[in-house]
Amino acid sequence: ETAKIYDLQDPAVKMSKSASTPKGLINLLDDPKATAKKVKSAVTDTDTVIRFDEEKKPGVSNLLTILSTLSGSTIEDLERKYEGKGYGALKTDLAEAMVEFVTPFQLRTQEYLDDPETLDSILAKGA
Repeated sequence: ETAKIYDLQDPAVKMSKSASTPKGLINLLDDPKATAKKVKSAVTDTDTVIRFDEEKKPGVSNLLTILSTLSGSTIEDLERKYEGKGYGALKTDLAEAMVEFVTPFQLRTQEYLDDPETLDSILAKGA
């Protein structure tokens, strides 16, 4: 099953390049500090309980969904892990998981950018 990922600033809308604010979108080539900053400023709510409830806690539910997808942990396991902890712990772990997930892509992209000859060859082949 594919998780729906929502905007970090407006969890009522899907994360998209056409987001109303860049703070709500994680770009695959964002540097780690930018990713962490976006995650740490993600919308949550005034309640401090970390639990999945798309209707009453859409921001927190979105963060749990993203972390579940990246970590392979179930939502229930994550709820137990963060029981009694604040949103800061969840956001810090999510930022780390996102950086870990995109780093191989970023490194490979940089390899191609550093070797224009190989990149041109790949593009010429239509790969």
